[in-house]
Amino acid sequence: MKTRFYVCIAACFVVLLIFTFIITSESSGKATSATRRSSPAKTTSSKQKKKKVSHCGDNPPTNPSHCNINQQFNKGCDLPWDGGVSHEIDQHCPNEGCATRDQDKAQNKIKNNLCATGTPVQISFTSIDKLQRAVDKKVQQGQVTYGSTGPPLPADRVKLKGLATVDVNNHAVTLGEGDLVTLDAFVLDAKHDDTFPFGFGGEGVNCKNSLLEWNDIHIALGKTASAQECSSATAEIIPHFRPAVWERIDSNSCTVSHVTNPLPVKRLRVRITGQLFFDGSHKPSPCGASSGGGNPLRRSVWEIHPVYKIEVFDHGSFVSFETWAASH
Repeated sequence: MKTRFYVCIAACFVVLLIFTFIITSESSGKATSATRRSSPAKTTSSKQKKKKVSHCGDNPPTNPSHCNINQQFNKGCDLPWDGGVSHEIDQHCPNEGCATRDQDKAQNKIKNNLCATGTPVQISFTSIDKLQRAVDKKVQQGQVTYGSTGPPLPADRVKLKGLATVDVNNHAVTLGEGDLVTLDAFVLDAKHDDTFPFGFGGEGVNCKNSLLEWNDIHIALGKTASAQECSSATAEIIPHFRPAVWERIDSNSCTVSHVTNPLPVKRLRVRITGQLFFDGSHKPSPCGASSGGGNPLRRSVWEIHPVYKIEVFDHGSFVSFETWAASH
């Protein structure tokens, strides 16, 4: 009897141990499962992207220059606009800017060309699209490269001339880099680009100085006043000998507070005249195409650059920008 009693006690003890083990295992499993379920949230929290720091309210930097060339800019001809004045950049930043590669030097000198001559050809957005396709065809044929590899080689820039396109009336014409053109369009946005309010340190062509007066005024132009920027064409007002009234051209929420007496240019219908220029440092990101990689939102990297003349549609006709600005 005693033996049976001890066997029963031992059996009960074993059963109790097994039951305790099962309960403990289940509790541990649930805890592990809960930990696993909660860990992605912790991981997500730890990997959350840091908020972008806005520089729009920054004060001008004490040391805005990131290169020290200290060479004078050479106009090369009479200025194509009235009211031009010499600025600090004209005394310290040459035509090629800070560039060291030959292809960048060549492109920067074209960006700063104030001496294009001839009768401006009136173009449309279709004209710009055809010019872009003409260059991309040459890329496919291995005649020229641009974009991630940098601007076309100096010897290849001649291939950007005499390209088949159309004028504003859809008549066949040949145009290319260095030709004078006029585009009738609407201002989608205007900004002193590559400057300290955007957190940028300036552009190489302008000797990497982040101050507004040392950088281009970028104008995004649309077919309509409400067009998307991805459908825009670009005009650039360079800083060299820029008229004081042109400094007031800015509608960007980040830079406009840094401009003295900015003008209401957003959605303004304008007629821009200047040199055709191919910005071979980038590739376009038109509407419907994947963007990023430093490629700007626009239909083409053909630009009016530099701008030589600005007119505003006011009360039924175009008047000079200076005349319009005087009443605003």
